[in-house]
Amino acid sequence: MSIESEVARLHESYKLRETSPVDVAWEQIGAIARLNRGINAFVLVDDAVVLEMARASETRYRLGEALGPLDGIPITIKDTLNVAGWPTRRGSRTTSNAAAPSDAASVARLRSAGAVFLGKTTPPEFAWKGLTENPLNGVTLNPLDPTRHAGGSSGGAAAATALGLGVIGIGTDAAGSVRIPAAFCGVVGYKPTFGTIPLAPYPAAFWRLPHIGPIARSAADAVLAASAMSGAAGSDWTSLNQASLDSRLSEQQPTAKIRIGVPAGLASHLEPAVKTAWEDALSVIAVDSPISTVEVPIEESRDIVGTFYRLGCAYAVSQIPQEKRADVHDALLKFIEPVQRVTADDLLRLQRRREEIASRLSAILADEVDVLVTPTMPRLPLRTDAPAAAAVDWLEWFPFTPLFNLSHGPAISVPWHGEAGGLPIGLQVSAAPGRDGTAIAAAVMIETLENRRHPAQRTFVHVG
Repeated sequence: MSIESEVARLHESYKLRETSPVDVAWEQIGAIARLNRGINAFVLVDDAVVLEMARASETRYRLGEALGPLDGIPITIKDTLNVAGWPTRRGSRTTSNAAAPSDAASVARLRSAGAVFLGKTTPPEFAWKGLTENPLNGVTLNPLDPTRHAGGSSGGAAAATALGLGVIGIGTDAAGSVRIPAAFCGVVGYKPTFGTIPLAPYPAAFWRLPHIGPIARSAADAVLAASAMSGAAGSDWTSLNQASLDSRLSEQQPTAKIRIGVPAGLASHLEPAVKTAWEDALSVIAVDSPISTVEVPIEESRDIVGTFYRLGCAYAVSQIPQEKRADVHDALLKFIEPVQRVTADDLLRLQRRREEIASRLSAILADEVDVLVTPTMPRLPLRTDAPAAAAVDWLEWFPFTPLFNLSHGPAISVPWHGEAGGLPIGLQVSAAPGRDGTAIAAAVMIETLENRRHPAQRTFVHVG
């Protein structure tokens, strides 16, 4: 059986008066005080706002006027997204502590759905890397093994979700930043098709790489959160041709066996522990689904995305007033250094190659297979005592996620425990742009197979 939706369970419990949003809010406030101290998932927790939102939700349930399944559900928000009344510091000493005047479009939709905002979660400075540590807030550790990193850049969101602090964490993903920490922390990370969830304010100079996506403990809850945030918004021109997601995608059964593609040469990227779990996963999945090998330029795609990503980060740094530049972390400055020499010809060549790769991948996913499946990450989470160069060189150790920012298709990471035990890995399932339902169906299939084999491998703390 697939993993139970906590959103559905809590929503039903609220309707039946078995518990209330206020009860859950108090439990979450207490759990944050107990569990966050050693992990550093949160940069801001506002008890007064949490309880105010929970009491409003409790009143709606009492009157039979609940706004939908997310009403009263505790949610966390990455500190790169604006929440009205809270500052957006982006992990940087160069930013202002002034409250944001309005919600980001995605946050406003969650507020309209009645969600209860627990607080803001830790990112790296300006979300620049695949580890979550910054000069303003420090390091976010991995709840599954605090000697390791949580991943990034939505590491605080993934760590909080893994601890049971919030049912859903909202993150951002421009090269894997939802899927990387989800894989490292043993939870689900979902990046919908580009433009499905509007980006507002729109991220300048990031070459149409960023997505907003939820982190949850089940695919069903990730879909519910994404559907609530989805749909066209005038403030994001890229969203205007995208339909809203169906909140029931995770319940839809495929009409035929899902054809799975695996990139050629993939195993050469994997460290031994991941390789063992990956081979175990393939042996289980292949019983019910045909698997074939496809040719995909994994490393080239990563390098193209890496250049565009560095350019976005360089632009963000360029907007910092000169008198505050000394407060920018040296590692970030080193990260953007290579793109100071990029020429217009370089950009034209990279963009042309990006289009060629995206077109080829779309053809594969339209005609040859339904989804691509890879390990989300080729390695286990980095240890906190890893050399500092590992943080700067993070683009070198995550080859599989950037391809789907380059090509704009949906990608979802679900946890998988190998037979040998130990830390879980993430399995990344991706599909052609607009075919989120196909990716979700395959992810739910894998999630169900995993849950049948390891029903006790639930590493989170239940809420409620």
